[in-house]
Amino acid sequence: MSNEIQQRNSDTYNMTPFNFFEDFSRNLFNDFKPNLIKTDIHETDNEYFVEAELPGIPKENIQVTYENGVLTISGQNQIDKATEDKKGRLLRSERSLTSVRRQYLIENIKEDEIKASYSDGILKLTLPKDSNKEIKKAIPIE
Repeated sequence: MSNEIQQRNSDTYNMTPFNFFEDFSRNLFNDFKPNLIKTDIHETDNEYFVEAELPGIPKENIQVTYENGVLTISGQNQIDKATEDKKGRLLRSERSLTSVRRQYLIENIKEDEIKASYSDGILKLTLPKDSNKEIKKAIPIE
């Protein structure tokens, strides 16, 4: 193994004129990553278990809805930081707003019996299946 230094992709000033647009778009969009909610969904005979990661989002800023077979999880976190020196002059002010939202199609659920809990950045949902609702069956083709 060699210990070589690798050049960072974010060096906008080292672009060649011929690759300007290619390099610019790569630098512009390389660090852009949508805020997705990482989720695990488990199924048993009687219910679904959903575990969604929402780190850093306070419980009161999380919304969970279930409507027309669609489970929606959304959350928001806002951070305001202001640092002043001893004389009260503002030296730095930073603000950050993180907003996430994700939807899942999970049908045939007993809506009145859905349970949710939130601890250590993990949202846990239990969605009991509704066995009275008609389950779609495959139709054989002749």
